Amino acid sequence: MAAEVPCCGETDAPPIISSLAFMNRPSAPNSPPNPAWILSGYLAAVFVGGALLAPWLWMFVQYVGADSSLAVQPFRRYVDRSLLGVALIGLWPMAKSGLFPGWHSVGMVWGRSARRDLLMGLAGGMLSLAVVALLSLGFGVRAWDSAHSWGLLLSHAIRALGAAIAVSLMEELLFRGVVFGSLRRQFSFTAAALSSASLYALVHFFHRPEAPASVGPWTGLEMLVRMLSGLSQPSQVFPGILTLGAIGWLLAWCRERTGTLWLPLGLHAGWIFWFKSYTFFTAPLANLGRQSWWWGSARLHDGWLIFAVIAVTSVFFVGVLGTRKKATNATPLEYVP
Repeated sequence: MAAEVPCCGETDAPPIISSLAFMNRPSAPNSPPNPAWILSGYLAAVFVGGALLAPWLWMFVQYVGADSSLAVQPFRRYVDRSLLGVALIGLWPMAKSGLFPGWHSVGMVWGRSARRDLLMGLAGGMLSLAVVALLSLGFGVRAWDSAHSWGLLLSHAIRALGAAIAVSLMEELLFRGVVFGSLRRQFSFTAAALSSASLYALVHFFHRPEAPASVGPWTGLEMLVRMLSGLSQPSQVFPGILTLGAIGWLLAWCRERTGTLWLPLGLHAGWIFWFKSYTFFTAPLANLGRQSWWWGSARLHDGWLIFAVIAVTSVFFVGVLGTRKKATNATPLEYVP
């Protein structure tokens, strides 16, 4: 039985969350739709629709602002942004399909523990990657770069904070809110977490092909195929795909135990902010050669060190959340007919 959603005036939720209350009404109260079919159709629409939309976005930008910074961006970024845009727009028909019965069911519930979970996630994300940075500096792999003006520092802080908020919010809504939450209503935690974590890891391994000679209506699909070709190169996939898979599993576990997205959001935002700062404040010292398999590159997730750190972080959060009573202020993930 779904938990009761507080009415207006009975919760301390921020306005942006309260304004989504109209989507909290179940659209399919009798029986749940088949999540496998609906999610398959949703993902097909995202990838195919996003790829077909990308050339038109590129041509529109070239027409209205040929001298702008957007016009000189690589075409693959238009494909990336188109996929993300279609994924976000597709959340509305997903909600209407009954796959998830409202925004409260994807974890956007501001309860008593929301602030604590968000801050705990931010601290965990920042501290875990701080360990990687300190080890890299201590072993002479990277050097501290302090030659930044105050203006550049402020610009970095704004960009890093904006990326942390935007990316974590969009990806957590999609992967832990919609994909994991929908699958969890009909399948075990293990099956739902592994499926959502695998998808999360795979989409982060798009290859970065060269720009096409020209852009036409089908260039987006051609670029998407070339981007996916990166998955066929094991040397470029491992261990990064294991690291991202472990991250996806940890975030799903946090979603499962807390009943909301705030802890996953905090972790995700902390990692992104620190990743941006890591590449901004440090620089590589030497060619690592065969040692790069351990330290990885500036991307961080392609080294075994970050995998070990994420594994330790997962053990910590599993231990902390394993003793916490499951939250009752959000819609249960298990479906009860």
